[in-house]
Amino acid sequence: MRPRVSIVKGNNRRDNVRKAIELIAGDVVQSVAGKRIVVKPNFVSSSNQLASSHVDQVRGILDFFKESGQRGDIFIAEAASGDTWKAFEHFGYEPLIKEYGVKLIDLNQGAYSIISLRDYRGNRIDVRVSRLLLDKDIYLVSAARLKTHDVVVVTLAIKNMVMGSLLMPDKVSVHQGIPQTNRNIAALGQHVWPDLAAIDGLEGMEGDGPSKGNPIDVGVAIAGRDALAVDRVCCEVMGVEFKKVGYLYYCQEMKQGEGELKNMELIGEPLVNCITPFRLHRDVKKQYDW
Repeated sequence: MRPRVSIVKGNNRRDNVRKAIELIAGDVVQSVAGKRIVVKPNFVSSSNQLASSHVDQVRGILDFFKESGQRGDIFIAEAASGDTWKAFEHFGYEPLIKEYGVKLIDLNQGAYSIISLRDYRGNRIDVRVSRLLLDKDIYLVSAARLKTHDVVVVTLAIKNMVMGSLLMPDKVSVHQGIPQTNRNIAALGQHVWPDLAAIDGLEGMEGDGPSKGNPIDVGVAIAGRDALAVDRVCCEVMGVEFKKVGYLYYCQEMKQGEGELKNMELIGEPLVNCITPFRLHRDVKKQYDW
């Protein structure tokens, strides 16, 4: 069965995200099956909203689960690069507790398991990965946004979930030069993988992402159960050559998802209507050397 990826175009972030998930509602409702849900935003910064997941993106996700009758517990969980609780406060996440009955979790303070990766010399390094995100009975939702990156070209659904699963300061340990960093992200994806990707592209970040770039208006939301397929569609929207993104290439080679557009079912807004080429990082040519 071909994975379905939905695209919605509009000027309201919350509605875009909700509608994108609604287009694949049958896939989502069947797969979540009453599980506890973790929505994983991206807080690469605790102060820069453009670099981080907007709370209305998360509201759109929660609206869908509320309207679909989801009865399991829902958590909003992140291991921020800075102070997670400051990010929750600064970006307006605390009202979600009363609005939806969710719980906010700082993964940096939670239980963890050790997973082994490699440094740039090929030596073993051990990193701490959130035990909550490793739990196979948890339904993981990656709430990322369209952004460029300073090491691996783009950061989307997969990278958000994988890197967000690492406790600080172990995120830094994964960065072992461009070749090994791409391999490490793909390797971690075999342990922590989104069950649903819901991408906010109302406003993306181009240029020197993931935290120092500039805004670019795109006006889309993209969703799907196959996170690699979603990231591939995001690359198309951003004008990025998918096969030049190392960790996505490795994920496809490991058969962790579908990377070929011809093997997907795209629904909603036609892809051609959404393509908005991003200006990539100033060092992007170096990032292709993996």
